[in-house]
Amino acid sequence: MKKLRFILPLLLIGCIGEDIEFDEVDPIIQIVNPIATLQVNTFHQFEYMFLDNVGKPVDPTTITWMSSDESLLTVDDNGLVIAIDNGTVTVSVSAMLNEFAADTSITFDITGDPTMTPSIRSGRIATTTSYVLEGSFDLRKNETDLVLEFEPNYVADDGLPGLYIYLTNNPNSIAGAYEIGKVSVFSGDHRYMIPNTGLFDYNYILYYCKPFNVKVGDGLIQ
Repeated sequence: MKKLRFILPLLLIGCIGEDIEFDEVDPIIQIVNPIATLQVNTFHQFEYMFLDNVGKPVDPTTITWMSSDESLLTVDDNGLVIAIDNGTVTVSVSAMLNEFAADTSITFDITGDPTMTPSIRSGRIATTTSYVLEGSFDLRKNETDLVLEFEPNYVADDGLPGLYIYLTNNPNSIAGAYEIGKVSVFSGDHRYMIPNTGLFDYNYILYYCKPFNVKVGDGLIQ
């Protein structure tokens, strides 16, 4: 019992004794239904999500869509695009809400083939503490669910107490995050099934020391 009482305070100090991060992030706007190609003489209704300075979805006061070449593709004020001719085109969207502003763009080819949509996003997690945490991952669409797959190079410190994994739009906080579950695999390839979640609903994977409210690591989903 004396040994256990000694170990637990060390874990507590190790987990809490890291730099405290602010919860605020840069506002972003993202296209939540991107396409890889668009068939000529067809249309696509783009949809977006605007995230404020804490990663919360909000409605902007202004939204502006633009096409890089209107001879190839037109876009209206609501993000509806119509493909006119073969070529490569970029669609841009910008938004403002009070002092917050953000913009993004997507580039794709207009072809004679059927329209294609992305079905996978990827990234790499990295530690933000002294604990070991690293590895590559893929996030795949599987009908209405997602599959989060980690590659064999994944490794995490198995000495962390209460390590949990989340999907989030704010890598500095679990507020509003989707809790995938408690980490039980600490090395090698493995997967998580995530029901009823869209491929572009979240932009980060977050590892969190839940009992002590401390971030351990994160990874951008690209």
